[in-house]
Order: sequence, then C-alpha cells, then structure tokens
Amino acid sequence: VVATQSSGSSGINAEYGEAKSMLGDFEVIIDVRTQGEWDGGHLDLPSVHHVENLHQQPDKVADLSELADKKVLVHCEKGRRASMAGALLIAAGFNDLTVVVNGGYSLLK
Repeated sequence: VVATQSSGSSGINAEYGEAKSMLGDFEVIIDVRTQGEWDGGHLDLPSVHHVENLHQQPDKVADLSELADKKVLVHCEKGRRASMAGALLIAAGFNDLTVVVNGGYSLLK
C-alpha cells in the first residue's frame, strides 16, 4: 500500500500498487530507517537519501527543502515512521510525495 500527495490535493489518498515497479518514477527516495537497518541493506540507487528517523527530527526537514518540488518516495521498514515523516514533509510543502505505508523496505528491495 502506498499513499500519495500530489499538487492540488487536500490530503493523502491511499492507492494499491506494486511499489517496487514504481521506483523508476521517483526523482528522490528518502529512507527514514535507522542506521542499523540501513547498514543491513538499502536501495542502491543514486536518488536515495538516508535521513535516519526523520519523524523524530523535524528540524531535518529544512535540510531537504530543495527537494520539495521533486517527485519523492518515502519509506521505512514497515510504514509507521515513513507515514509520520511524510506528514512532516507535506506540512513543509512537498508537492508530489508517495509514502510506502504498509511493507516499507521489504516491498522495495
């Protein structure tokens, strides 16, 4: 399950789809898992940014502001942290955001 936020919509809409097949559609992928999870395996793509536990560090959102107009995917291990991070990014003005909310990294690898 992925949730998306696109320009002009008023919230996150749930959509079903194969997250892995969508990877090439994103300009940026933000992995919000812990360093240990990252070290255990991560997507090996040039568009991947590791921002450990973004949901607990709202001040880090400002560091990502140059990505706000890009097509962004956010994931964690299972979905909870990515959902919280996604809410922060939407509040910060991210216009085209997809959050993997059920399955996370295991769906994408």
